[in-house]
Amino acid sequence: MDFHLFTLFLLAFTAAVVLPGPNVAFAVAQTLKHGLKIAIPGAVGFGIGAAIHAAVVLSGVGFFILDNQWVLRYLRWMGAIYLVYLAIITFCGSSASSDEEMTNWNSKQMFADSLVVSLVNPKGWVATLLTYPSFINPYGSYSTQAVSMGVAATIISVAVYSTYMFIAHRASVAFKNRSLLEKITGALYACIALGLLL
Repeated sequence: MDFHLFTLFLLAFTAAVVLPGPNVAFAVAQTLKHGLKIAIPGAVGFGIGAAIHAAVVLSGVGFFILDNQWVLRYLRWMGAIYLVYLAIITFCGSSASSDEEMTNWNSKQMFADSLVVSLVNPKGWVATLLTYPSFINPYGSYSTQAVSMGVAATIISVAVYSTYMFIAHRASVAFKNRSLLEKITGALYACIALGLLL
């Protein structure tokens, strides 16, 4: 394995994940809405999403996606529709129903939602399609490089999104008005949906 190339991959992938996009906005919105304890499994969902991106691209299926842009358009629209739905129920929900929803919300749902958002996010697919092939050494073991990159991408994703969630949680402590937090969360969902479409 070429450690120089692998180090460059780590830097490039970390930079791509740290840049705010739909995943970051969703992580922040979920933390503001449900709190850090319930939201943190979402970071694992994003990590598994990164692993799936890596597996798809490094297995060669990425070439199909690259040649068939309709796949990304379909994913984008599905994600936007889901996020608009979340925005509507957040804006329309009363504080009583929000409290009940928070009680019923669980880690599995948070994990699943984050995984779905990660998989329908075109930014994630495009970044993966552009990043991984650039850092493969043609003279080294392909499987070793692929597994190493996939594992590293998963760990980086979990760490970055956990950090964003922690920061959002710290910021939410300053808000005493639950209704205002709900409006901010709904606005974030709407912005993410718009971002996916654009």
